[in-house]
Amino acid sequence: MGVTFSFSEHRTGGGWHGDLPEQWVAVFLAFQSQCWHSDDQTGHRLPECEGNIPPKIESDVQIIAALVNPAGDDQGNETVTLINRSPNSVDLSGWLIADKNKKRSFITNLQLNPGATGVVKLDGQGAQLSNNGGIITLLNPEGLKYQGVSYTKEQCHSGWTIVF
Repeated sequence: MGVTFSFSEHRTGGGWHGDLPEQWVAVFLAFQSQCWHSDDQTGHRLPECEGNIPPKIESDVQIIAALVNPAGDDQGNETVTLINRSPNSVDLSGWLIADKNKKRSFITNLQLNPGATGVVKLDGQGAQLSNNGGIITLLNPEGLKYQGVSYTKEQCHSGWTIVF
């Protein structure tokens, strides 16, 4: 990312005297993306993440869709659809879905065969998907982020499923 500033001659009542040439100054900024899990309070890398840096670029299990604004009452009717991209069966029991406020819902009794999809129905007690946009995070049983998606308020049409 970069920002360019232009400084041109500017004179006011008691201002500058003499001619100054127009000057341009550019500032280029680089940001490192977080490639490891860190403590929310300190920002330090979590000890259980040692040896996991950097994490896999694409997760075997991914969030592919979500019904964030079901027709009627949202509570207990929101869903998150997952897909197993790997050639191996995956047991997601004990994994979690988290919302933008870090509220969590456990996934129970969900085994995905290779290439299969599964729907996690949120009970409304843990993770709740905002109709004003937000994030959905898939956490492994240790509570570490495995994969995540985001959506906007404009995507939250009543009764429609968002595809990621």
